Amino acid sequence: MCTNNKIIQALYLLLLSGIFTASNATQGYASLKIAIGARESAMGESGVAGANSATSIRWNPALLAGGGIYDLSLHHTRWLVGTSQSSLFLKRSIGPAAIGVGLIYFSGGEIELRDSVPSTEPLATYSFSDLSLAFGGALEIVKGTKVGLMARYYSERLWNYFGSSWGLDAGMSFSPLQGLNFGVSMVDLGFDVRLKGEVFKPPMTIRAGGSFEREWSKNLATSFNLDFHYRPYDGDPGIRSGLEFRLFKILALRAGVKLLYSDGEKIQLIPPTEFLTFGAGIAHKGVSVDYAFVPYQEMDLGFTHRISLNFSF
Repeated sequence: MCTNNKIIQALYLLLLSGIFTASNATQGYASLKIAIGARESAMGESGVAGANSATSIRWNPALLAGGGIYDLSLHHTRWLVGTSQSSLFLKRSIGPAAIGVGLIYFSGGEIELRDSVPSTEPLATYSFSDLSLAFGGALEIVKGTKVGLMARYYSERLWNYFGSSWGLDAGMSFSPLQGLNFGVSMVDLGFDVRLKGEVFKPPMTIRAGGSFEREWSKNLATSFNLDFHYRPYDGDPGIRSGLEFRLFKILALRAGVKLLYSDGEKIQLIPPTEFLTFGAGIAHKGVSVDYAFVPYQEMDLGFTHRISLNFSF
């Protein structure tokens, strides 16, 4: 029973985290706020200028241009008490351009249905899930300047209710110097969807930031990310930053910070029990495995764990 209550609390956070909005538009698909990619998550959930795999589809579609001819990224997040998110991204480079596809699926697990009269067995069980599909591309229009655009389809199911919608992601990146990159993106700009008589919007997020990479020697390289984000519908700002050390071109150690959030009424610093993130990864011949540990102590829900598998060839 305790676990079931925590599942309801976790879904409550997801479903109602956008209920306080700047434009009176109740927000749906709140699971899309979960940062994707163990590398980016370990670096404070930052990546608008520094995402470096097919995962960039989610952070900034402009970053698709460049890198390997083919990139495949698989991700799984063990979210909160029985809920999880899985995703897949694939990129194909074609000269200065690239095309990509992505899929994100969130499962809320099985939830017990009970009435006001206590009973040993539930009346039934039901589930909650989100699905998002994306397709688009990116182009390096001049050296160091890239633009990207993705079309996105959303569907959400809660018990016997179903809703769907369409949206767009757009992004741009600019690299004035080797190793230095700036990026800006807008993701989940979507149309309204109706679910059980309510009107929802996807959680549009605007990001801007920079990244800096430097190879200090054959055996040591570093990357630094700094992101600013804002979610207009719920007035939620954020500052995210992270650092990565790559050792011997095989091992990566990562840490990051999350500095701001909004509780719907005012902007606050993230509590000390939640603002640090950590992770590590190993890479060899175009294959990498990454892990991230992200605390989420609100309502005593515990920690989240994220793992990614990337192929570049």
